Amino acid sequence: MPHPMPAVLVRSAPLLALLALAGCYEPYPYLVPPAAAPDSGLDPATWKAHLVDDLLPYWTMDAAKGSPAGNFPTNRGMDGVPRGSSDRKPRMLGRQVYAYSVGFLLTGDEALLDLARAGDRWLIDHAWAGADGGWVADLDAAGNPTGSGARFAQDFSYAAMGPAAYFYVTRDAEAESVVLATRDLLFDPRTYWDADGGRIRDGLDPTLTTEAYMDPGGPGSWQLVAQLDPVTGFLLLAQPHLSDGARRQQVLGDLERLMTRIQTSFFQDGFFWGATGTLGSWGSQHSDFGHMLKTYWALTQLDKRLPSHPYTEFLKGHAAATLTLAHDAANERWAKAPSGPDSVAYGSDWWAYAEADQLAGTLALHDPSWLPVLAATARHFREDYVDRTRPARELVSSVNRVGAWVYPWPVTDTAKCNVWKNGFHSTEHALVMTLVSSWAQGVPAELYFAFPAGRVAELAQATWPYTFPGRVVDWTDLGPLAGDASRHKVKVRFDQLR
Repeated sequence: MPHPMPAVLVRSAPLLALLALAGCYEPYPYLVPPAAAPDSGLDPATWKAHLVDDLLPYWTMDAAKGSPAGNFPTNRGMDGVPRGSSDRKPRMLGRQVYAYSVGFLLTGDEALLDLARAGDRWLIDHAWAGADGGWVADLDAAGNPTGSGARFAQDFSYAAMGPAAYFYVTRDAEAESVVLATRDLLFDPRTYWDADGGRIRDGLDPTLTTEAYMDPGGPGSWQLVAQLDPVTGFLLLAQPHLSDGARRQQVLGDLERLMTRIQTSFFQDGFFWGATGTLGSWGSQHSDFGHMLKTYWALTQLDKRLPSHPYTEFLKGHAAATLTLAHDAANERWAKAPSGPDSVAYGSDWWAYAEADQLAGTLALHDPSWLPVLAATARHFREDYVDRTRPARELVSSVNRVGAWVYPWPVTDTAKCNVWKNGFHSTEHALVMTLVSSWAQGVPAELYFAFPAGRVAELAQATWPYTFPGRVVDWTDLGPLAGDASRHKVKVRFDQLR
């Protein structure tokens, strides 16, 4: 039976005024959703159906699982069949572990958890070179490290994304240890941490002794993704759930250091830029709405956790304004990138569009005027990007301003699954839309976990609805997992999403 949490009082307006005068005003209070019925597309059932019907068929076919299970192919065609190179990218293995973890989180389907477990196991066994070596850049089809590619911080972040997501849904101790060891390498001044610059280096050579630079780039130009992707890839998700309190505080400080570095070094003239060497250069790499809005989303989610809320005023001045510029109101879709202070390039890639929806939904929690915008853009996401011409479904990579595919991808094309596209962005979008839609409908959001049998109550009470603050309404212990009796499947219901 469900285990309810004790009720809490919602602060009244007079109390909020007193708190503001006392200097302890909470800028992110829970806001009751509007009384008017939201768009029919903003309901959790729509987004769970999108996950199950539009996304998971591509990731649950036998070809996706690898041989043995967990050795996920990096390159697959529009039909899901492995195509092209059989080499594996650990950063994409990590993203696929994330996708299965989120699939279980939203559905409770233990087959998805089994795939996440298998992928986490393969990834750690084959791509993790230990606390002194970090994540290798490449594997062959059998899982053997290959080549002498640089080990970039961005790649580390997406490899660690797999263990971080698996840790979130299971609290697995080994996954947590790998997450923390990845963090330690990135913040170690003997390796990735540039103490003088207060930033994470782009990358290092395989011996972790010589700095490597992303392309384009070089000495004197720092890359946004080397700072941002550790935040959004694994640290922001893992931080509230780390088992040691000192580590939770340490990583919270890490998050603040990285996001403050981004704010001070990558922001100019009202925009975030992809590298310090290309500030003010329209069309430069990573100076697009996807990276800009992703940065605002990370700042917003982190600002809610920091007692002093150091980014609140900055966010008020810029986040909604940039999202408004990105909104192609005439077509109810999102644009690709700014092309000048007041102009944009239209059309969008799947991941950047997802980031825009996710920021709009997050802002809507405290400014419901974004709800009708989100209802329309999210509907177009499902209509435009889902490949309904093939049983495998999933998302095509790019559409134009009116939602038409930019290319007639043949079945052999790897546009759905390649060295830079996997199941991360599509499943995260489904998760965030499910959470925001639950809030909009005024119903608890339901998520599933696989907690150690003896710690169900303790962990259920303390867990978060993804990266959002929220309240645990109740939890239900559904009993031992079929494949692991030491863990129980637990349904946790959340409300008061912030």
